[in-house]
Formats: sequence, structure tokens, C-alpha cells
Amino acid sequence: MSGIYVHVPFCRTACHYCDFHFSTSLSRVESYVKALLKEIELRQESGEWDGLVFDTLYFGGGTPSVLSSDDLKLIVEGINRAFRGSSGFSSEFIESTIEVNPEDVNEESLRGWRAAGFNRLSIGVQSFHDSQLSWMNRKHSGKEAFRAVELASRAGFHRISLDLIYGLPESDGDWQKTVEMALSLPIDHISCYALTIEPKTVLGARIKSGVEIEMPDERLEKDYAIICDEMRKAGFDHYEVSNWAKGVKSRAVHNSSYWSGAPYLGLGAGAHGFRSNIRYSVISNNPLYISAIEAKKLPDTEETLSNKDRCNEVLMTGLRTAKGVDFKALEKTWGYNPAKLNPKEWKSRIEAGDIVQTKAGEETAFRIPENKWLIGDSIATDFFVT
Repeated sequence: MSGIYVHVPFCRTACHYCDFHFSTSLSRVESYVKALLKEIELRQESGEWDGLVFDTLYFGGGTPSVLSSDDLKLIVEGINRAFRGSSGFSSEFIESTIEVNPEDVNEESLRGWRAAGFNRLSIGVQSFHDSQLSWMNRKHSGKEAFRAVELASRAGFHRISLDLIYGLPESDGDWQKTVEMALSLPIDHISCYALTIEPKTVLGARIKSGVEIEMPDERLEKDYAIICDEMRKAGFDHYEVSNWAKGVKSRAVHNSSYWSGAPYLGLGAGAHGFRSNIRYSVISNNPLYISAIEAKKLPDTEETLSNKDRCNEVLMTGLRTAKGVDFKALEKTWGYNPAKLNPKEWKSRIEAGDIVQTKAGEETAFRIPENKWLIGDSIATDFFVT
């Protein structure tokens, strides 16, 4: 199953923790949309994506909800003409997601998103506490976030995911209350991430200068344990280290395809794509992106992945999921079985409970258990083929 990702690199304000590619200047939005429409044509004309069936669509950023509904509709129509063989909207995709900020959610915008074909919203809530939102330089309030979800549900969006951040400065019990408030809303999915310190951000500079302090690991572990417990009580399925769904049908199909190693088409400045063992990244510079596309050039940087690279990627992403990794299939597909290559480390990790069988009877499929997912990257990299 393959998907299409569209990067919208614009935000009204810069969150202090974010290092994704974006611009707070909206002056180039019109020219960017025109360039994006042209990029869609160039990708289709290249023939490199012929034969692939695209089942999912995802608009991320940045903040895709800063675009007008008319612009979003134009982009989706262009994608459908080029890659779906139809001028219909993205209702043809089994899942079509747009990331939105609470301050952009109103009755008019919701009608526009539905008219453009989106059937799933990912709402960037992060927190329901105004002091934390101000500290992050978020534009919305906790009440606005709460109301945004209620409005979306009443407008007919039955698939709503919330983004939350743990490890924030807080008074006692704030995180517990945030999780409880999220679960009181009509949602079917939560993505939850630890606050990370990136050097080229406002927060990174503040940490470096001593104005802020980094949260200790113990605090992150405590917050993670809280959401794991609360989501379990609420009947949500913890299917990936940072993602919970209210049943299998509520899992993010688009993201699950990433983790399975499926091909995906990336569009827009700062986007990434993957096909036939080639991973590419589009230039993360809006003016240079626009000028390159106007000159009918795709501003990509490409990397050809070896079998070792693919094996390591499957390990890194697969062990972070409840489905896990089938090591027999790994060896059959890529020629390497990390358990055989490093039997001493494998035995040690098994005995320590760092790696467990996914299900009884599935002797070759393994995963990292939930209580070890916070250190999952270090466990996975121990078995990288070098």
C-alpha cells in the first residue's frame, strides 16, 4: 500500500521546539501552491511512479490549515488527475488526512476540508493548559483546542487524531489532566511525542544558555507511563511507540505504510519520498524550491539504499510497532538476520526482556515490549548490520 505526502511549509507562528521546515512569512503562499501543482505534473511526467496504486494522502507541515480551502482543493484535484486517473476528490483515497491547528478550525474551514475530500483530521493540540501553550509559543488556547475537536466531530469528521507532547514544564498533575481531557473528546486516535531538544530552535538556544533546563529521563518515563496506562484503560490499542488507536480500523493507514517500508511519493519543499530502494529529499528552502520548479527541475537529493540499509530500516521502524519484525522474512528479503549475526547480544536482550515474541507460536516474529519502547532506538541499533 502506497501513499502521497504533501508538505506545506508555512506557519503563522514558530513553536519554540520545532525544527521542521517551515516559514512564518505567508507572502509566498500563492507562488508555492503554483509550484506544487507544477511539481505534481513533473513527477507524473517522469514516469518513475507508473504502476503504483496510491491509497492514502497526507498533508503535513508546517501547518496545512493555513492554506485556503480553494488552494487545498486545487492541489488534491491535481494529485488525482496525475496519480488517480480521475478528476474526483480524495474521497477515492481510503484515508486522506490533513494536519490542522485548533485556531484554524471553524464551521467554514471544516466544510472546506470536507469539500476538498479530507476524511481524517490530525489536530495539533499539544496541551490543554494555557501556560504550557504560551511557553511553546502556540497560537491557540486550551479551550480553543477542546472546542475545535467538538466542532470537527459535529461537522462529520469521524476520524480525529490529536497530537500531544509530554515532558513539558508543568505543575503537578497537568499531564494527567491533559490525557483525561483528550480522552473525554470524540476522537479515535492519539499521537504523543516526548519534548525533544533540537539545537537550531528557540528552546535549544535557551537550554544551551541555561535559561531553561532539560527534563530528566525520570520525568519522561513517568509521563509516558501515565499515557500508556490511561489509554489502556480507555480501550485504545498501543500499536506503535507514539501512537494509540481506538481499534484496528482507527490506526493511521498512511503512517503504518511508512513503517512497513512501502513506497511513498513526497511533494513540496522539505518533503521526502521513497521508491525502488531510492530515498529522496526535496530542498528545504521555499524560494529555491519555487525557482527550481519554475525551471522544470525537481530539486531532489537522492540516496540509493543497500540491502543492509533496508534491513536496518525495517529493524528501526518495525521493532517500534506492536506487529514487530519477522526475522525469517527479514533474512529472506534482505539477506541478513541480525539475531544470527549477533547471537550473544540477541540472547542477552531476550533474557532481559528487551525483545519479546509478538504472539505465542510466532517463533520468528519479535518486538520491543511497551515498557521498553522509550529505549527502543538503542535496542534496535544494537542489531544494525554494519
